[in-house]
Amino acid sequence: MTDTQTTRLTLTAGLDRALAWEGGGSVRYLVADLVAEGGRDAAPQAPPLNLALAIDVSGSMAGDKLDAARRTALAVAEALGATDQLTLVAFDSKAELLLDARPMDPAGRRAAARAIGKLAPRGGTNLFAGWLLAAEHVAIAMAAGTGASHRLMLLSDGQANEGTTDRAELAHHAGELLKRGIITSAVGIGDGYDEELLGAMAEAGGGRLHDAGEAHEIGEVVLGELREGRDALLERATLRLTVPATLRAEVVGAWSQTALPGALEVLVGTLLPDRPKRVVFRLHGPTGAMGTALLLGVSAGGALPEGGGLAEARPVEVELRLVGGRENTAQRRDADRSLAAVQAWQAEVLRRAVRMNRDGDRRAARHYLERELRWMQRYARGLAGAEPLLAELVLVLRRVGEDWDERTRKEVFAASYQRVHGEVDLRAAAPPSISERFGRPGR
Repeated sequence: MTDTQTTRLTLTAGLDRALAWEGGGSVRYLVADLVAEGGRDAAPQAPPLNLALAIDVSGSMAGDKLDAARRTALAVAEALGATDQLTLVAFDSKAELLLDARPMDPAGRRAAARAIGKLAPRGGTNLFAGWLLAAEHVAIAMAAGTGASHRLMLLSDGQANEGTTDRAELAHHAGELLKRGIITSAVGIGDGYDEELLGAMAEAGGGRLHDAGEAHEIGEVVLGELREGRDALLERATLRLTVPATLRAEVVGAWSQTALPGALEVLVGTLLPDRPKRVVFRLHGPTGAMGTALLLGVSAGGALPEGGGLAEARPVEVELRLVGGRENTAQRRDADRSLAAVQAWQAEVLRRAVRMNRDGDRRAARHYLERELRWMQRYARGLAGAEPLLAELVLVLRRVGEDWDERTRKEVFAASYQRVHGEVDLRAAAPPSISERFGRPGR
């Protein structure tokens, strides 16, 4: 098993520019990087898994999608070992427990196969009821057992149209479950699911959002995450930025975050070997006396997958100094952190563009994209690596007045989500890039 002696969490942080104008109004970006390393080298055996699959069996899942979900659940049962536990919940208008935290020994796999055979399409989509029933049984198994990684995967192709449906409330519940040590991930199936709802639950739940546009991709992303979970060095990692009262800070991109007095706390989630996580903060500089040093503190920590302890990074202190206009204008910038700011900013713009296109306010969407692109071009002038990101936004701007199809919206949202969270697409065949999709006429 991993332990705090073998898992190391490293935090680095710095500014795109270390100086700001004394007259106020300067915008600076702080970039924080988290890296976990060491645990699996010393202890290659992953902790047991306490996993629940909550599978949508509403009428829209009938056919290829539900067939693929059955095959996926069977593959998961085969991939788990005798020390792992599997819970299976089916939900439509109501939730039904089909398998209750069974160890996946030979008898457990046979029981799982029988339970999976009962998955059949029925009524509406009470997503919260399915998630909640699965969460309850993961929690019961968690209380009864010893060290394990506790995870819930929600598979759905539709909108939450029965029971609790509010996105913020569902995300809140996922966050509360995470505080108990249980991670929620979500798989959106087809083109009809609510990516903002599932994305909010995954972000607050410390897990991942997957887009499975085709039925066969369900298994690819679920099994891919299962493999990633085995490699996890830390779970539920968080990053905290402490700022002076005169400085306003905001997270760039859609991270689950909590505003605290004088601080922002960001849920970073799971940390994998050789997969750093990068969080970007936008800082709005105050007015102040020339030479004033504004000190910002950055700290981070995460939980070991088996629940046996915590790993904390050495805190970092970053200084932003207020100077006169000439010195401020002449300063050099950190190219890597500046590019990170553009990447996070661009992903944030893409995500909002999806929402505005769906809402049908084409004029507002155009004005928003024109403004953000103009500011981003000014910020990125002369910055190596920024041109492809700007070119993507130009293509999106040209097409934002059209009514995008749902597949386009899903893919743009997924690209934005993955860029912000530093994740790779687990599907075998990569979807078209944004440039490829928006470079085609009539899409």
